[in-house]
Amino acid sequence: MLHGIIVCNQTNGHNEHKVKRFLEEAPLLDMELTTVVNDGTVAKIEDGNAIIDLKCDFIIYLDKDIYLAKLLESKGYKVFNDSNFIRLCDDKILTYISLVNKGINMPKTYSAPLIFDDHLNEDNYNFLAKVGNDLGYPLVVKRAFGSLGQGVFLAHDLDELKKIYSENFNQPLLFQKYIQSSYGKTYRIIIIDGKIFGAFMRVNKSDFRSNFGVTASSQKIKLNEKEASFARKIADLLQIKYAGIDVMFDEKGEPILCEINSNAFFEEFEKVTKLNVAKAYLEMIKNNL
Repeated sequence: MLHGIIVCNQTNGHNEHKVKRFLEEAPLLDMELTTVVNDGTVAKIEDGNAIIDLKCDFIIYLDKDIYLAKLLESKGYKVFNDSNFIRLCDDKILTYISLVNKGINMPKTYSAPLIFDDHLNEDNYNFLAKVGNDLGYPLVVKRAFGSLGQGVFLAHDLDELKKIYSENFNQPLLFQKYIQSSYGKTYRIIIIDGKIFGAFMRVNKSDFRSNFGVTASSQKIKLNEKEASFARKIADLLQIKYAGIDVMFDEKGEPILCEINSNAFFEEFEKVTKLNVAKAYLEMIKNNL
C-alpha cells in the first residue's frame, strides 16, 4: 500500500473539499493518506541541511508555499505538483512568459515596473498613458498573484487606471487588452497526466470575471478540435501533471489563454461534469511514481 501525505495551508478554505475527496478515493486505490498542516514548522534548515520528519511515498501539495515545496524536493520527496510548476502558475506574469514565442494565443500584455518605494511620484505614472493608448479602454489590470477573480480590475479610462495602479503598485501587476467577446465567459479545462480529462464553461452575466461572486454559473461542455488542440499544446509544452487551463475566446471564436491553475479546485467541476477528478489525480500519482 502506498502512503501519501496531503500538505495543506493553515486555512484550508476551498481545499477542504479536495482533501475530503482524496481521502474517500485513496482506499479504493490501495493508498493511505494523512494530512499535514503547513504551520511553518514542517521543515527547517539546520547546519546547512534540510531537516524534515515526514515518512511517505508521495506528497499531494495543496499550498502555494513554494519554499516548503522546494525543501521537500531537496530531500527527495515526490511532490505533486512540483514547486517549479506551482511557481510558474501562481505568478500570472511567469505563466505568460513561459509560453511566449510558442504559438499560444494570449492577450496583449504589459507587466508593470517594480516600485521599491512606499509611495509614488508623478514619474511613476508616466508609462500608464502609453499602456492605455496601446491596449485601449477598458483594459484589465491584474495582480500577478491571486485567485477566484480577486485582484482583477477593469479600468475604463486613464484616471481609473491611475487609481487602480496607486492602490496596487506595491505588488507585481500586469495590464491586458480586454477581451470583450469573452465577457463573463471562460472554459475551464482540466488536465491530468498530460491529457484532457474534461471541461466545463463558467458564465457570469453580471461581471466580466466568470469566476467571481454568486452570479457565476457552470455547465458541462464538449470541446471542439480547435479548443482541444489548444489545451493539448499547452499541456505538452509545460509537461502538466495536473492543472486547470482557463480559456477565453476572441470575436472569431479563437481560444485565448486566460490563466493556468496548478492547484485547480474541482468541487464544481465534479458536480457539473460527473467526472471523478480525485480518483484520476491519485491514479496519475501512481503512474508517475
